[in-house]
Amino acid sequence: MAKPVFSGNNEGLVFYIDHTENVINFEGIDLTENSTLERPNPVFKVFKKKQRLNKRITAAVLAFPFPFGMVGLHRIYLGTKPYVPVAYIASLGGVFGILPFIDFCAIAFDKDFEYYKDNGKVLMWVRE
Repeated sequence: MAKPVFSGNNEGLVFYIDHTENVINFEGIDLTENSTLERPNPVFKVFKKKQRLNKRITAAVLAFPFPFGMVGLHRIYLGTKPYVPVAYIASLGGVFGILPFIDFCAIAFDKDFEYYKDNGKVLMWVRE
């Protein structure tokens, strides 16, 4: 019984090989007609969505007041200006954990998570 073997990237040949590995027949094909390069792979979409969700969950966990939120570790994870974690530490853990708790609620319950990435304001949930 012959089985097809594919070779090449965009243009290739299909070789039909029998059980003794002798080439029975071959034909040239154009792989660009049936190529899926134009369409995004749905598996990559799922991974991208999960990665975004995992980043949101991780930032929310780090924002919880004890122990990481008090030093602004969630803000470092999300990318912020260097003075923001210093402000958290200087205000005794974000005013005894109130700022990190509000950050936790904002990150966990707001639909627009992208707003908090690379946000340089100390009160990151305040919108202009």
